Amino acid sequence: MIVDALKRCGVEYIVWLPDSETRFINAAMESDPALKVIKCCSEGEALAIVAGLHMGGKGAVVLIENNGLFDAGNALRWVSDSRFPLVLLVGYISYRYMTETPEGRIWNDDYWPGVRDLTEPYLEAFGLPYHLIDSDEETRRIPEAFAEAQRRAGPVVLLLTSADGYIAGT
Repeated sequence: MIVDALKRCGVEYIVWLPDSETRFINAAMESDPALKVIKCCSEGEALAIVAGLHMGGKGAVVLIENNGLFDAGNALRWVSDSRFPLVLLVGYISYRYMTETPEGRIWNDDYWPGVRDLTEPYLEAFGLPYHLIDSDEETRRIPEAFAEAQRRAGPVVLLLTSADGYIAGT
């Protein structure tokens, strides 16, 4: 479902840093002859490649995980300040293990119990709109995100609840 929605939005390229969080979409995107998958080495590199594809008139998205997005802060600021209307697909690590509290999402697992997740505050600090994709129904947000990116002339983030959460129709 995600791959089909991306193609309907004009996506020709997926710039991807392979990771475990978004593995549920790997087979669908790599086996689709209408898509060109570019594997990269870092999240900042992914953002730069997608910006270049956009400047060349190509439809492209980034597919990375949220921890890597933290690492790509400088590139994220650059694509945002440069007003690139990009859609970023970001795997939301361990989303299903988090509990919503007034202070934000708190990790509720054996590794980091009680630690606040910073994904959403990070995106808010950059002034980036984001939407959660955690079910087949929520894939309707994909074309909405493309329209929003065009309207605001800047990036929009789709947080995928990843392999440990939403898998259904992928």
